[in-house]
Amino acid sequence: MYRLLATDIDDTLLAHDGSLPPANRDALRRLHERGVIIVFCSGRSDLSIRTIAAGILEPDDDEYYIAFNGARIVTAATRTTVARRYVSSDAIEALADYAREADLHLQGYSADDFVVNAPSVLADRYAEATKTRYLVSNDLCAALPEGSPKLLFIGAHELLSRHRLGITTINDSLPEEDRFATMFSKPHYLEIVAARVNKGTALVRLADILEIPRDETLAVGDGENDVEMIRAAGTGVAVADAHEGARDSADEVLASGADDGVMGEIERRFFATDLTV
Repeated sequence: MYRLLATDIDDTLLAHDGSLPPANRDALRRLHERGVIIVFCSGRSDLSIRTIAAGILEPDDDEYYIAFNGARIVTAATRTTVARRYVSSDAIEALADYAREADLHLQGYSADDFVVNAPSVLADRYAEATKTRYLVSNDLCAALPEGSPKLLFIGAHELLSRHRLGITTINDSLPEEDRFATMFSKPHYLEIVAARVNKGTALVRLADILEIPRDETLAVGDGENDVEMIRAAGTGVAVADAHEGARDSADEVLASGADDGVMGEIERRFFATDLTV
């Protein structure tokens, strides 16, 4: 019996064109009505998650979002912070210097907005895709005095893959408390979060808070940033067209993907029996 279903959003719940297949929406509504806790997990901000999740389930504070790849856990209705861990100011400064020298697009985040050092087509596209707004500042540290839940490099995958080594070198030079982790959430999105932050540790933390045993949790995803979540769940599931790392980490690989209404397959395969929660 699974009491908690954690789902990635982009290319898992949402189709590759960004739309929400009705089959995914309807399956999640049915599972929620049967008492299953649905946790939306994403590299997106919790505000961006809410714009999608609210079209599926009416937001309530007994529902939760895991945002920024695990840097923030918030309640759905009031977005009350349950737990958080941010990239430090010293790490932001070092990465901002690197981005400036390498001419890379880098953005940081407050709870609701993202911050860039100059307007750009990349910032405009990201704002439109995530339904958020951005602020412009030539000093990310000053604009984000509490740190940032994540930083995001945007660019061609080959370019970011080459620079990932240089970014790792920066990490090695920082004190332990300022270190970070890198991951690709999409081929053109290289994400930076504080060390030990990922969707998996956030899922474990939330399950502990809710007093739900690990073997009663199920997680589904498609990307590199879903690997830890898939491993952490009692049953980890990858969609059919998932990243190789997600597939290799999963207990089960599904026959369908986001575009095919994958939540219907999850409902049939893992929630076929009546639930008593």
